[in-house]
Amino acid sequence: MPRQYTKIEQLSDEIFRLKTEGKTHRQIGEIYGLTKEQIKGFIKRQRRKDRLRKAGYIPRPKGRPRKQAIDERTSLQNEVIELRMKVDVLRNFLCEVGRR
Repeated sequence: MPRQYTKIEQLSDEIFRLKTEGKTHRQIGEIYGLTKEQIKGFIKRQRRKDRLRKAGYIPRPKGRPRKQAIDERTSLQNEVIELRMKVDVLRNFLCEVGRR
């Protein structure tokens, strides 16, 4: 499961505002109760995301994709295929029984 940076994500605007004012990572961390490594890592991740977006890369969510809902037409096609298979099985069974 990917990490959820919920607390620090909410503070992103404030963190970048303080960074542009010239505050250090340690000072920003002390203000919000975070370590300097957390601030440094967050800024690094955000800059990497911004750089990739500017390059035209659209980030996709990580992990297994969600199951897509099957539309009605596909559902009907699957049902027809299943019924044809059942008919074939019954037809083969009746042929075998009739021969004996």
